[in-house]
Amino acid sequence: MFKPLLGPISALVIALALLPSVNSSAAPNNIQIEGDSAIFDQASKTITYAGSVTATQGNLVIEGDKLTVALIADEVDTIRTTGSPAKFSLLHVRVDANIEQAERLKASALTIVFAPATSQLQLLGNATLRQGGNIIRSNEIIYNVDAQQIRASGDSDRVRMEFEISDQSSDATNATPELP
Repeated sequence: MFKPLLGPISALVIALALLPSVNSSAAPNNIQIEGDSAIFDQASKTITYAGSVTATQGNLVIEGDKLTVALIADEVDTIRTTGSPAKFSLLHVRVDANIEQAERLKASALTIVFAPATSQLQLLGNATLRQGGNIIRSNEIIYNVDAQQIRASGDSDRVRMEFEISDQSSDATNATPELP
Protein backbone atom coordinates (compact mmCIF):
# COMPACT_ATOMS: atom_id res chain seq x y z
CA MET A 1 0.00 0.00 0.00
CA PHE A 2 2.79 2.48 0.85
CA LYS A 3 5.27 1.27 -1.75
CA PRO A 4 4.28 3.79 -4.50
CA LEU A 5 4.96 6.66 -2.09
CA LEU A 6 8.58 5.68 -1.44
CA GLY A 7 9.88 7.46 -4.57
CA PRO A 8 8.24 10.86 -3.86
CA ILE A 9 8.99 10.66 -0.14
CA SER A 10 12.65 9.84 -0.82
CA ALA A 11 12.84 12.72 -3.29
CA LEU A 12 11.26 15.04 -0.71
CA VAL A 13 13.78 14.06 1.96
CA ILE A 14 16.66 14.50 -0.50
CA ALA A 15 15.31 17.88 -1.67
CA LEU A 16 15.04 19.20 1.88
CA ALA A 17 18.53 17.97 2.75
CA LEU A 18 19.96 19.82 -0.25
CA LEU A 19 18.81 23.26 0.97
CA PRO A 20 22.01 25.32 1.22
CA SER A 21 22.78 27.17 4.40
CA VAL A 22 22.46 30.95 4.60
CA ASN A 23 25.20 31.14 7.20
CA SER A 24 27.07 27.88 6.94
CA SER A 25 28.99 28.35 10.18
CA ALA A 26 25.79 28.67 12.24
CA ALA A 27 23.16 26.68 10.37
CA PRO A 28 22.96 22.93 9.87
CA ASN A 29 22.47 21.51 6.39
CA ASN A 30 18.94 20.38 7.02
CA ILE A 31 15.62 22.14 7.16
CA GLN A 32 12.48 21.32 9.06
CA ILE A 33 9.15 22.36 7.55
CA GLU A 34 5.83 21.88 9.30
CA GLY A 35 2.34 22.66 8.07
CA ASP A 36 -1.19 21.29 8.08
CA SER A 37 -0.62 19.65 4.68
CA ALA A 38 2.17 19.00 2.17
CA ILE A 39 2.13 18.11 -1.53
CA PHE A 40 5.20 17.01 -3.47
CA ASP A 41 4.75 17.44 -7.23
CA GLN A 42 7.53 15.52 -8.91
CA ALA A 43 6.58 16.76 -12.40
CA SER A 44 6.89 20.45 -11.48
CA LYS A 45 9.64 19.79 -8.91
CA THR A 46 7.82 21.70 -6.17
CA ILE A 47 6.90 20.97 -2.58
CA THR A 48 3.92 22.98 -1.31
CA TYR A 49 2.98 23.24 2.36
CA ALA A 50 -0.26 24.88 3.54
CA GLY A 51 -1.76 25.90 6.86
CA SER A 52 0.35 27.68 9.50
CA VAL A 53 3.64 26.73 7.87
CA THR A 54 6.95 27.11 9.69
CA ALA A 55 10.30 26.38 8.07
CA THR A 56 13.42 26.35 10.24
CA GLN A 57 17.07 25.96 9.28
CA GLY A 58 19.59 26.90 11.96
CA ASN A 59 19.18 30.65 12.52
CA LEU A 60 16.60 31.03 9.73
CA VAL A 61 12.83 30.91 10.35
CA ILE A 62 10.16 31.43 7.67
CA GLU A 63 6.45 31.50 8.57
CA GLY A 64 3.32 31.86 6.48
CA ASP A 65 0.00 30.43 5.38
CA LYS A 66 1.52 28.71 2.34
CA LEU A 67 5.13 27.84 1.47
CA THR A 68 6.41 26.45 -1.83
CA VAL A 69 9.92 25.09 -2.36
CA ALA A 70 10.97 25.12 -6.05
CA LEU A 71 13.74 22.75 -7.12
CA ILE A 72 16.05 22.97 -10.14
CA ALA A 73 18.34 20.00 -10.82
CA ASP A 74 17.58 18.65 -7.33
CA GLU A 75 18.76 21.89 -5.72
CA VAL A 76 16.55 24.41 -3.92
CA ASP A 77 16.02 27.39 -6.20
CA THR A 78 13.48 29.43 -4.24
CA ILE A 79 11.28 29.32 -1.17
CA ARG A 80 8.07 31.29 -1.77
CA THR A 81 5.91 32.08 1.24
CA THR A 82 2.56 33.87 1.36
CA GLY A 83 0.59 35.05 4.37
CA SER A 84 -1.05 37.99 5.99
CA PRO A 85 1.73 38.67 6.56
CA ALA A 86 4.38 36.06 5.82
CA LYS A 87 7.43 36.40 8.09
CA PHE A 88 11.18 35.88 7.70
CA SER A 89 13.69 35.97 10.55
CA LEU A 90 17.45 35.40 10.45
CA LEU A 91 20.09 35.81 13.11
CA HIS A 92 22.92 37.11 10.93
CA VAL A 93 26.48 37.08 12.27
CA ARG A 94 28.87 39.63 10.83
CA VAL A 95 32.45 40.45 11.65
CA ASP A 96 33.57 44.07 12.13
CA ALA A 97 37.17 44.74 13.19
CA ASN A 98 37.58 41.08 14.20
CA ILE A 99 34.52 41.32 16.49
CA GLU A 100 31.55 39.07 15.77
CA GLN A 101 28.19 40.81 16.05
CA ALA A 102 24.88 38.99 15.84
CA GLU A 103 21.99 40.99 14.42
CA ARG A 104 18.42 39.78 14.01
CA LEU A 105 17.01 40.48 10.56
CA LYS A 106 13.19 40.46 10.53
CA ALA A 107 11.00 40.88 7.49
CA SER A 108 7.32 40.66 6.71
CA ALA A 109 5.26 40.98 3.52
CA LEU A 110 2.26 39.47 1.80
CA THR A 111 4.70 37.40 -0.31
CA ILE A 112 8.30 36.52 0.54
CA VAL A 113 10.63 34.87 -1.98
CA PHE A 114 14.00 33.66 -0.70
CA ALA A 115 16.75 32.26 -2.94
CA PRO A 116 19.18 30.46 -0.59
CA ALA A 117 21.96 30.00 -3.18
CA THR A 118 22.25 33.76 -3.76
CA SER A 119 21.00 34.86 -0.29
CA GLN A 120 18.50 37.16 -2.01
CA LEU A 121 15.32 38.04 -0.16
CA GLN A 122 12.39 39.59 -2.06
CA LEU A 123 9.48 41.11 -0.13
CA LEU A 124 6.32 41.91 -2.09
CA GLY A 125 3.24 43.78 -0.88
CA ASN A 126 3.17 45.76 2.36
CA ALA A 127 6.85 44.94 2.92
CA THR A 128 8.83 45.75 6.06
CA LEU A 129 12.49 44.96 6.74
CA ARG A 130 14.02 45.49 10.20
CA GLN A 131 17.62 45.09 11.29
CA GLY A 132 18.79 46.58 14.54
CA GLY A 133 17.15 50.02 14.78
CA ASN A 134 16.81 50.35 11.00
CA ILE A 135 13.38 49.94 9.39
CA ILE A 136 12.46 50.03 5.70
CA ARG A 137 8.85 50.03 4.48
CA SER A 138 7.80 49.82 0.86
CA ASN A 139 5.63 47.92 -1.58
CA GLU A 140 8.68 45.93 -2.75
CA ILE A 141 12.04 45.36 -1.08
CA ILE A 142 14.90 43.30 -2.48
CA TYR A 143 17.68 42.54 0.00
CA ASN A 144 20.92 40.66 -0.53
CA VAL A 145 21.61 39.20 2.91
CA ASP A 146 25.33 38.51 2.34
CA ALA A 147 26.17 41.81 0.62
CA GLN A 148 23.73 43.77 2.83
CA GLN A 149 22.40 45.68 -0.18
CA ILE A 150 18.82 46.93 -0.26
CA ARG A 151 16.67 48.07 -3.17
CA ALA A 152 13.18 49.35 -2.37
CA SER A 153 10.44 50.63 -4.64
CA GLY A 154 6.81 51.58 -4.31
CA ASP A 155 3.92 51.80 -6.73
CA SER A 156 1.66 54.51 -5.36
CA ASP A 157 3.28 54.54 -1.92
CA ARG A 158 6.62 56.10 -1.24
CA VAL A 159 9.58 54.23 0.22
CA ARG A 160 10.13 54.99 3.90
CA MET A 161 13.44 54.34 5.68
CA GLU A 162 14.28 54.96 9.32
CA PHE A 163 17.95 54.60 10.27
CA GLU A 164 19.55 54.35 13.65
CA ILE A 165 22.61 56.55 13.71
CA SER A 166 25.21 55.29 16.14
CA ASP A 167 27.12 57.76 18.28
CA GLN A 168 30.64 56.70 17.30
CA SER A 169 32.45 59.00 19.66
CA SER A 170 30.63 61.34 22.00
CA ASP A 171 34.01 62.59 23.21
CA ALA A 172 34.85 63.90 19.73
CA THR A 173 31.68 65.99 19.51
CA ASN A 174 32.12 67.43 23.01
CA ALA A 175 35.86 68.12 22.69
CA THR A 176 37.10 71.68 22.56
CA PRO A 177 39.03 72.40 19.37
CA GLU A 178 42.72 73.13 19.85
CA LEU A 179 43.91 76.59 18.93
CA PRO A 180 47.14 77.04 16.99
